[in-house]
Amino acid sequence: MDEFQILSLFNSALISNGLYTAAAFFLLWVAFRGALIIYNEGAPLLNKIFSTIFSLGIVYVNLRNLALLDVNWESTAYSLSQLENLSAQGQRFVEFREQFGGVGIPEFSLIPNDPILLVWWIVVIIMLMASTWMKKA
Repeated sequence: MDEFQILSLFNSALISNGLYTAAAFFLLWVAFRGALIIYNEGAPLLNKIFSTIFSLGIVYVNLRNLALLDVNWESTAYSLSQLENLSAQGQRFVEFREQFGGVGIPEFSLIPNDPILLVWWIVVIIMLMASTWMKKA
């Protein structure tokens, strides 16, 4: 494969990842709406359990999507780094990726390698669970 093919495949992956992310964030909004309705109006225990399962499932889907994006990014940088003739733009792509954990054979992980994203997702989980399980003051 040449540089153009590698970058074309990466861009195609970005498009599908973006569409999937938009749908997953819509479902995250639905989870927040459900949690807020439970918080404001109350709900039986079974509804709270279902809301918790749904909310955690949506967080999982979003984390998986983020992990797949990271794997695609690292795979592209690794593939480009293996080419003998690499353009200046391709070299910048590889160098940019090296700033975020290096370039190597990618490993899938649900834990974001960006600490800000990790904290953000922890806060999302806390907000969803607090709205579902805490009683209204």
